[in-house]
Amino acid sequence: MVKRFEVYIGVFQGVEKPCLVVSPDELNEVLPYVLVAPITVSSSQLPTRVGIGLRGKKAYIAMDLIQPVNQTDLKIKIGLLPEQIHRQIVDLIQKIFAY
Repeated sequence: MVKRFEVYIGVFQGVEKPCLVVSPDELNEVLPYVLVAPITVSSSQLPTRVGIGLRGKKAYIAMDLIQPVNQTDLKIKIGLLPEQIHRQIVDLIQKIFAY
């Protein structure tokens, strides 16, 4: 089963890209899709981007681009987001959807 805060290589419109699973495990267990935030190397000054290291490079979790994908589109698990960033992700999700 796909779990929250796992990092995957997913297929988006035919292109493989890294992404972070942000949907809660309770939903991931029962739904055929999950919510993911793409991970990009493009720098942005948006407050909805979270900087991380990915494969030795600076990358950004694009929380402003959360989207649903089929679990079958997540091809390769490449890691787990460090725990110290979990709270930052949850706080951003709450801010984005609080309005």
